Amino acid sequence: MTRQNYLRNLFRPSLTTLFFRYYLSALVALVLIITGVGIVIDKLYGGIDEENGRNFMRGTVTLIEAELQRHPAGEWDAALQQLGKSFSYKLQLNSLDALTLPDDATRQEIAAGTLHVDPDEMMIYHRVPGSGKVLVLGPLEVSSDKDAILSEENHVQILWWILTGIGFGIIVYLGLRPLWHDLVSVRITAENLAGGDLSARAAPSRSWLFSPLAHGLNSMADHVERQMATQQALAHAVAHELRTPIARLRFGLTMMDEADNEEERHAYRQGMERDMEELDELVNASLRYARLNRGDVVLHLEHTPLTDWFTELVDQVRPLAPPNLALKLRIAPGEGLFDKGLIWVATRNLIVNAFRYAASEVTVTVTLSGGLLTLTVDDDGPGIPEQDRVAVFEPFMRLDSSRDRATGGYGLGLSFVRLIAEHHGGTASIDTSPAGGARFVVALPGQDKYGSLSQTVTL
Repeated sequence: MTRQNYLRNLFRPSLTTLFFRYYLSALVALVLIITGVGIVIDKLYGGIDEENGRNFMRGTVTLIEAELQRHPAGEWDAALQQLGKSFSYKLQLNSLDALTLPDDATRQEIAAGTLHVDPDEMMIYHRVPGSGKVLVLGPLEVSSDKDAILSEENHVQILWWILTGIGFGIIVYLGLRPLWHDLVSVRITAENLAGGDLSARAAPSRSWLFSPLAHGLNSMADHVERQMATQQALAHAVAHELRTPIARLRFGLTMMDEADNEEERHAYRQGMERDMEELDELVNASLRYARLNRGDVVLHLEHTPLTDWFTELVDQVRPLAPPNLALKLRIAPGEGLFDKGLIWVATRNLIVNAFRYAASEVTVTVTLSGGLLTLTVDDDGPGIPEQDRVAVFEPFMRLDSSRDRATGGYGLGLSFVRLIAEHHGGTASIDTSPAGGARFVVALPGQDKYGSLSQTVTL
């Protein structure tokens, strides 16, 4: 393994590298914060500590000086040496000029008789009253070598930093572990989806941070899988639907070549033209369905008076009704918010579909309540079995055995109804009609007007 490959593997994304990267970064930040806070506290409270030390040592200094005053000035060194045997730190008498002090201000302070505390060197200075001598106490540290690496104070600091680092590392590891598992799960799912496995889904997230990402990825996968399934079904269905008119065209061409006279050739030519029109209509319908299914159609929402609009729609559809079939309209007053072009297509498809199966009556009901616009189409036909109520909304699905375009259509009408409802954020469903047949229900939410059923019109 080359050095470059070794380094690449060493820094390859993993839980270990993620842990050390964030652990070391966070630990350095923690050390800097603690150090900075310590410096600030030392600056803020350093004067208070010096004053506390001065007050603490004032009694000791006073007692030592009182003992010296009991002796002549020439015996002070000997007396101080004798007293020093009872202390753990040095006692000295020096002249003010012989002292090594940081600045002249400190020297003047000592000369004025002020008890001076040097917190850095841990020294106490005080001029003996009535003399030019300065009593020096310290260093006050008990440790024999404060700079030793293995001193007791450094032992405590090292142990404190080790325990802090271990504890902090455990916290960071426990925090990163679920994040890493969620990230790996999302990555594996994305790779599986990219490899063509559209059934792959990310496992439920353990952390709140990646939960929206996993949910969004799964939602996207569901949508893509549905889209691919729909496109495949549409492609297969279109290919299947194309076979019949193409076969008739091929048969017509053969028969035209074998026709005995111009009249026969004209008849075959007319049949081929009808087949061409059917092919054109099928392709156009498939393209419209695909555009709507992809969401390429932009909604143009308009506030529409329900009574006038649906009455006009029913009037235009009424001529398509079979003889002796009654069409009733029950409609709520007020305004609905929807795309008039798309809802026109959906409503027309539902009514025409009901015409094919109704025995004597089709009822269209429009209600508006609680911000929900509901369009219901009932017929008194044979109804739709419960196990087939989902399948009828699939493209090119025809439950009747007829293949005649005059009755069976292409099987796209109800598929358009479902897509139009979903495009409005609503739903399309099937139930049993009170008249005994099928009931188709389209529910459109997001209405900003409210009303109730108040009138019935029979056309």
